[in-house]
Amino acid sequence: MKKQLPFFIIFVGFHLNLLAQESGDIQPYTENSWYWQHNGEPLVLFGGSDNDNLWQWKKERIKGHLDTLQFLGGNYVRNTMSDRDPGNTFAFKKINNDKYDLNEWNKEYWEKLEFFFEETQKRGVVIQLTLWDHFDLSGNFKSHPINPENNINWERGLVKDYSDYYGGSLNAENDEVLNLQKKYVDKLLSIAFNYGHILYNISNESSLGEDWEKFWAGYLKDKASEIDKKVFVTSMHLVSSNGVRFVMSNNKLFDFVEISQNSQDSKGARGRAHYENVVKWRRIIELSEEGPLPMNNEKIYGSADGRNYSAGHGKEAEDRFWKNIFGGAASARFHRSEGYWGIGLSERAQVNIKAMNMFLEEFDIFSAGPYEGIEFVAEAEAYALANIGKEYAVYFPAGRYSVELDPWEYVKKVSVKYLDIDSGEWSEPEIVEVSWEEELSHMFGYQRGVSITTPDNKSCVAVIKVIE
Repeated sequence: MKKQLPFFIIFVGFHLNLLAQESGDIQPYTENSWYWQHNGEPLVLFGGSDNDNLWQWKKERIKGHLDTLQFLGGNYVRNTMSDRDPGNTFAFKKINNDKYDLNEWNKEYWEKLEFFFEETQKRGVVIQLTLWDHFDLSGNFKSHPINPENNINWERGLVKDYSDYYGGSLNAENDEVLNLQKKYVDKLLSIAFNYGHILYNISNESSLGEDWEKFWAGYLKDKASEIDKKVFVTSMHLVSSNGVRFVMSNNKLFDFVEISQNSQDSKGARGRAHYENVVKWRRIIELSEEGPLPMNNEKIYGSADGRNYSAGHGKEAEDRFWKNIFGGAASARFHRSEGYWGIGLSERAQVNIKAMNMFLEEFDIFSAGPYEGIEFVAEAEAYALANIGKEYAVYFPAGRYSVELDPWEYVKKVSVKYLDIDSGEWSEPEIVEVSWEEELSHMFGYQRGVSITTPDNKSCVAVIKVIE
């Protein structure tokens, strides 16, 4: 039997939740917490971007990229606090040609970040912000301000490499390093907490360990509570099933699941297994004490020409984009094209983002869920969503496929129309009489179905609405 919380705690929690709703900050959708809401409206997060740290770009380039995403109907980008690319700005002030002062901020660094926050907020684009990315130092330690050779503050040997900087601050209780990390995070949050369109992830691929993830999640939550702000935090693991398990096991620190690594060939799953993972984790989460919570996927891998064997092919990326949403994930974003890891905001990504927006305008996904009520004809591949008795949707990858859709409830008449993903056009709706073969009912039960066949060999989405 659960303990009854004191009235004061219940009242305060309710009050803070009302504050979040009134402010319009992003939070799980109050009517269906598999999804998010922002400014009081439910939304599916979807998009693509050509880099992880767009905020480091020049202003006009940022605005152009965001304008394109907004025009397509996209609303979601990833943002790592990364400084490893050529020409990136560092957080600390450079005092001469080769030395930095760790006690002084680089004003330009924080101004660029604030500009990015402003521009995304204007366009209703949600940011998933990653605090730490070990790749910044693992390949760039020699030239980074953190290296004692490059600053005037630290003695030589205090930090020897990137693992020493990250792991040493907690494990060895190196207060000098940990205090700098806290100072950096405090400055970051002093800006980020002014905005309500930011979700938080502790580390990229969680290679810094569980203690690191939990320490900084707790630190972030404590800082938010000091100003009565509600923030939502996740932990991205290199193996998605571990990430699901870790969040569920630490549900006082983490608020949503991040399953990006399921969407690459080397760490995730291919073909139908990719979709089945998403549905399986959704079922497991639903059975937990906390119940439904959003499953985000901010990195869909797959390079355009497939040259990155670990990431997979660009066509896989397009399929995963749709399978994530049809599997019940709350977000989907095409990963950066740099390094041939994804298709970013390329032409093919834009085609799919635009089509996804058209589909979501037509179909009430917030009242639906992943649906297994389809029978495959021959070697068909298809993925379905359903709001039983009202409307259904089926995603078909490229190919000529047929399925039998069981509406489950006894319906007499439905309309069927198809969205051609490549052209971004809907077909005219077709009225279909649903067949219930009574002569077989005594032995086998009613035979049923709405026959759905792809109009051609291209990827498409069928939307089926009950008329009678």
